[in-house]
Amino acid sequence: MANITVDLSTVPVTYSPGPEVKHGDTVVFSLGSYPPGATATITFPTGNCLTVSASNPYPYELGGTHALATSPLTVSMTALKRVYEFDATIDDGSSTRSEDKVDPLKLDRKNGGIDVTSDPPEERA
Repeated sequence: MANITVDLSTVPVTYSPGPEVKHGDTVVFSLGSYPPGATATITFPTGNCLTVSASNPYPYELGGTHALATSPLTVSMTALKRVYEFDATIDDGSSTRSEDKVDPLKLDRKNGGIDVTSDPPEERA
Protein backbone atom coordinates (compact mmCIF):
# COMPACT_ATOMS: atom_id res chain seq x y z
CA MET A 1 0.00 0.00 0.00
CA ALA A 2 1.19 3.47 -0.87
CA ASN A 3 0.66 6.79 0.83
CA ILE A 4 0.34 10.16 -0.90
CA THR A 5 0.45 13.56 0.74
CA VAL A 6 -1.55 16.44 -0.73
CA ASP A 7 0.07 19.78 0.22
CA LEU A 8 -2.56 22.52 0.15
CA SER A 9 -0.04 25.32 0.78
CA THR A 10 1.50 25.20 -2.69
CA VAL A 11 0.24 26.76 -5.94
CA PRO A 12 -0.89 24.60 -7.58
CA VAL A 13 -1.61 21.91 -4.97
CA THR A 14 1.21 19.34 -4.95
CA TYR A 15 1.14 15.58 -4.48
CA SER A 16 3.96 13.48 -3.10
CA PRO A 17 4.80 11.25 -4.83
CA GLY A 18 1.88 11.88 -7.24
CA PRO A 19 -1.94 12.02 -7.51
CA GLU A 20 -2.31 8.35 -8.53
CA VAL A 21 -3.59 5.85 -5.96
CA LYS A 22 -4.88 2.29 -5.90
CA HIS A 23 -7.67 0.85 -3.80
CA GLY A 24 -6.49 0.54 -0.19
CA ASP A 25 -3.77 3.22 -0.50
CA THR A 26 -3.84 6.17 1.90
CA VAL A 27 -4.10 9.92 1.33
CA VAL A 28 -3.07 12.66 3.78
CA PHE A 29 -4.16 16.28 3.24
CA SER A 30 -1.73 18.77 4.78
CA LEU A 31 -1.73 22.53 5.38
CA GLY A 32 2.03 22.43 4.70
CA SER A 33 3.60 25.86 5.18
CA TYR A 34 0.40 27.71 6.13
CA PRO A 35 0.71 29.47 9.52
CA PRO A 36 -0.47 27.61 12.64
CA GLY A 37 -3.81 29.50 12.76
CA ALA A 38 -4.86 28.30 9.31
CA THR A 39 -7.88 26.08 8.76
CA ALA A 40 -9.15 24.16 5.75
CA THR A 41 -12.22 22.22 4.68
CA ILE A 42 -11.87 19.62 1.92
CA THR A 43 -14.91 18.42 -0.03
CA PHE A 44 -15.40 16.19 -3.06
CA PRO A 45 -18.20 17.77 -5.17
CA THR A 46 -18.65 14.81 -7.54
CA GLY A 47 -18.09 11.86 -5.21
CA ASN A 48 -15.62 10.86 -2.51
CA CYS A 49 -13.18 8.00 -3.13
CA LEU A 50 -12.05 7.89 0.51
CA THR A 51 -13.63 5.87 3.31
CA VAL A 52 -15.35 7.91 5.99
CA SER A 53 -15.22 6.91 9.65
CA ALA A 54 -15.96 8.39 13.06
CA SER A 55 -12.27 9.29 13.39
CA ASN A 56 -12.20 10.87 9.91
CA PRO A 57 -15.64 12.42 9.32
CA TYR A 58 -16.46 14.09 6.02
CA PRO A 59 -15.97 16.85 4.99
CA TYR A 60 -12.35 16.74 6.10
CA GLU A 61 -11.29 19.56 8.44
CA LEU A 62 -7.71 20.67 9.11
CA GLY A 63 -6.25 23.25 11.50
CA GLY A 64 -8.06 25.13 14.25
CA THR A 65 -9.13 22.46 16.76
CA HIS A 66 -8.03 19.80 14.26
CA ALA A 67 -4.52 18.71 13.28
CA LEU A 68 -2.61 20.50 10.50
CA ALA A 69 -2.92 17.28 8.47
CA THR A 70 -5.56 14.59 8.27
CA SER A 71 -4.76 11.18 9.59
CA PRO A 72 -4.25 8.76 6.69
CA LEU A 73 -7.49 8.42 4.71
CA THR A 74 -7.98 5.09 2.94
CA VAL A 75 -9.00 4.86 -0.71
CA SER A 76 -12.22 2.83 -0.71
CA MET A 77 -12.07 -0.65 -2.18
CA THR A 78 -15.34 0.16 -3.99
CA ALA A 79 -14.23 3.50 -5.49
CA LEU A 80 -14.65 3.61 -9.25
CA LYS A 81 -11.48 4.04 -11.27
CA ARG A 82 -11.45 7.74 -12.21
CA VAL A 83 -10.23 11.15 -11.07
CA TYR A 84 -12.01 12.38 -7.94
CA GLU A 85 -11.88 16.17 -7.90
CA PHE A 86 -11.72 17.95 -4.55
CA ASP A 87 -12.14 21.53 -3.38
CA ALA A 88 -10.25 23.04 -0.46
CA THR A 89 -11.45 26.21 1.24
CA ILE A 90 -8.61 27.64 3.30
CA ASP A 91 -8.58 30.41 5.90
CA ASP A 92 -4.96 31.36 6.52
CA GLY A 93 -5.95 32.97 9.83
CA SER A 94 -5.79 36.55 8.55
CA SER A 95 -9.47 36.84 7.56
CA THR A 96 -11.56 39.44 9.31
CA ARG A 97 -13.89 37.75 11.76
CA SER A 98 -17.20 39.25 12.82
CA GLU A 99 -19.31 37.24 15.24
CA ASP A 100 -17.40 34.06 14.31
CA LYS A 101 -18.10 34.58 10.59
CA VAL A 102 -15.23 34.59 8.14
CA ASP A 103 -15.26 37.00 5.21
CA PRO A 104 -15.73 34.56 2.29
CA LEU A 105 -13.90 36.93 -0.07
CA LYS A 106 -10.71 36.48 1.93
CA LEU A 107 -10.68 32.69 1.85
CA ASP A 108 -8.21 30.86 -0.36
CA ARG A 109 -9.86 28.29 -2.64
CA LYS A 110 -7.89 25.51 -4.27
CA ASN A 111 -8.80 22.36 -6.12
CA GLY A 112 -7.16 19.19 -7.28
CA GLY A 113 -7.88 15.57 -7.95
CA ILE A 114 -7.03 12.09 -6.79
CA ASP A 115 -6.67 9.56 -9.60
CA VAL A 116 -7.89 6.11 -8.55
CA THR A 117 -6.35 3.51 -10.83
CA SER A 118 -5.56 -0.18 -10.70
CA ASP A 119 -2.36 0.37 -12.63
CA PRO A 120 0.89 1.36 -10.96
CA PRO A 121 1.80 5.06 -11.39
CA GLU A 122 3.93 5.73 -14.46
CA GLU A 123 7.54 6.68 -13.92
CA ARG A 124 8.08 10.40 -14.43
CA ALA A 125 11.16 11.50 -16.27
